[in-house]
Amino acid sequence: MGVSPSYMLPASSAMPFFQRAPSTMDKGSNVDMGIRVDVDKISNSESGFKYPIIDPTSQVRLLRILPLSRREPMEFSLETFNLSDLPSTNYTALSYTWGDATRLDQTREIIIDDQPFVVRRNLYWFFDVATGKNANGLYFIDAICINQSDNTERFSQVREIAQVYRNADQVVAWLGMPKSLGKFEHLRSLRRIQFKSCAEWTAGEWEGFRYLSYHSYWTRVWVVQEVLLARSMSVWCAWFDFPLALFAGVPSHTIRSSRTGFSASGRPQRITDPVSDSRSPAEKIITHRTRQVLRPIKDPLAQGTAAGTLSEITRALRRPYMVGKTYQSQVPDLLHEVIQKFGKHDCSDRRDKLYGFLGIIKQSSRAKVNPDYTKDVSYAYRQALRVGFEEICDEFWAAPSPRAGVEMYRTCLAYYCDARDAFGMGDAESMAILQDVVDEIDIATRHMDPIDEYGWRQGFSRDGIDPRIFASIEKLLRIAGGFPRQSIGIRKDRFKPLRGAEFG
Repeated sequence: MGVSPSYMLPASSAMPFFQRAPSTMDKGSNVDMGIRVDVDKISNSESGFKYPIIDPTSQVRLLRILPLSRREPMEFSLETFNLSDLPSTNYTALSYTWGDATRLDQTREIIIDDQPFVVRRNLYWFFDVATGKNANGLYFIDAICINQSDNTERFSQVREIAQVYRNADQVVAWLGMPKSLGKFEHLRSLRRIQFKSCAEWTAGEWEGFRYLSYHSYWTRVWVVQEVLLARSMSVWCAWFDFPLALFAGVPSHTIRSSRTGFSASGRPQRITDPVSDSRSPAEKIITHRTRQVLRPIKDPLAQGTAAGTLSEITRALRRPYMVGKTYQSQVPDLLHEVIQKFGKHDCSDRRDKLYGFLGIIKQSSRAKVNPDYTKDVSYAYRQALRVGFEEICDEFWAAPSPRAGVEMYRTCLAYYCDARDAFGMGDAESMAILQDVVDEIDIATRHMDPIDEYGWRQGFSRDGIDPRIFASIEKLLRIAGGFPRQSIGIRKDRFKPLRGAEFG
């Protein structure tokens, strides 16, 4: 398929990236077709690539794109910086999806510090576009700047990643290259008219907007904090760039997103509100911290005491004196709220359903998490469950109310559903961990009278539910909520859940 000259870069190849033949290193058969492997990581490990040595707790590497990087193979260099120096360092942080590297033809070779280094195809495409735009300088790109084969370094850098994205001059969201000329045309049209009212957009321009808004990039776990931490961000797709504000809509906190209910089998689950589902993946992230506030546009006292005729005063009083303004909140998030909203986002490693959100949650919660990629997903799930429960308890007992206990248990159960589904845990294992976590933490329980208990149970039941199913629900509620068949009194000591045969 031919390509319009307006789409061509003065690169080493005039063909679109998705039509290029593999480079010489790509030739050969697929590797271990029945087993998923990361060809790039294996190649870089076997080649003995030498990284500049850093202290991963206080330093970071940045990649320098050189003015002559457009030669093939592309050449780059790695430089070391102290984390404390990042606020005064000019650099760009890249936010992108890695893509697959299970076959040789999904990778490309570049040169870093006179050493061969294998990258995935999507990143190589970014380099070709960036050099074509003369966007040279320093970049943070996690696949290169972090030694992915060194678990100790990964642990430390995951803890510090928030500093890297927060201090970057700009974060670039790279959505890759479209796979058809038609989408190129739509994006080019959208780029030209993006500052016009959307009411005037053509069908093709709406198609371009939809392609960007629903791109799989926005469904990845790590993208959430990379977008929210950015001081300034632009969205790149092929050779076109768009402002982040293009995708903003209604502030997320104004929309009721979901509630907790039970399936026909009695399994607790989240029921998502259709209005929440109607928003694009891009809008859900970008508006997550958007808030609205009313601000006066004139002095209300002066307006109310203005002199004039009756008709003049009446007209003046009818004019609005307040206007709604939006702003980006800088208040860190609570883990249980983040997992509720973004827990179903994709990641290649389920442990990142916790570790991938550390940069945006509050410090007291982040300090309780130990990111450890040598331990399995149940270790991350246990940490997420415990931290979330403690956040919920702190919230409700900071402002006690007559029904605080009921609402606290309700929220804990809802969060249990969110975390279980986010980490892909089975019922048996997740319930066992739930019992252990509730046993470990201090939950100050309150007296629950029959009326409270009835309201608590009704909050999760639905019309026509099978009584046998409801009996199973009660078991789960007693574990998550901590109240036995008989009402319990206030416990100031450590809470002990019911065990074993008491649930039979």
